[in-house]
Amino acid sequence: MSENDPLLDIIPTVLAWLLPSGAVVVGALGQFMLALVLLMVAFGVWLRLWRSRKRRRAMGRAPR
Repeated sequence: MSENDPLLDIIPTVLAWLLPSGAVVVGALGQFMLALVLLMVAFGVWLRLWRSRKRRRAMGRAPR
């Protein structure tokens, strides 16, 4: 291959198009982490509501 081969000019362009840049990877990881945090918060709220409902049912059944 000679130094002015057009194929050598195309290879970096194709690789840059196929492989994501660092900003894209960081952005995708940030979105994934945000989704995980929101999922954990939602699970915590659900668990708290479920426990309080369970506690209220037990108090309703308790003899007075």
